[in-house]
Amino acid sequence: MNEKRHLLCSFSSIEIFKNTIEEIKRFYQVYHQRFFVFTNINSPKEVFITYNIFDDGKEFLKFPNTISIHRKKNTNTLFTLNSMNQLIKDNNNGVLDKSVSIDWSLYKDSLVISGESVVRVIPIKLLEIFNND
Repeated sequence: MNEKRHLLCSFSSIEIFKNTIEEIKRFYQVYHQRFFVFTNINSPKEVFITYNIFDDGKEFLKFPNTISIHRKKNTNTLFTLNSMNQLIKDNNNGVLDKSVSIDWSLYKDSLVISGESVVRVIPIKLLEIFNND
């Protein structure tokens, strides 16, 4: 059976991220109970917890301080669709053209998010992998 998954990223802090993971486990059915914990290189107290949940195609409740993200494996880039669209506009005279490709190597080991037409590129480093199979 080919199960669809949805990649999420929950924002936490270095002091409470283990508690946050326990809360996420109670909130969602997490694929393989696997969590990747990244720190913000520029602000090490900021932690980003990524994990996959099962996607049945329906709307789902969002855990607090959580966004949907995507990942480019070859560059370890985590990004939102809005930030990708903004990058395309920024590099294409303000025009969103889905045929324009992004040089993801420019965003290697980063979390790329957006807000108010501004893209924020956060350098990240893997802190820990939790795998409770």
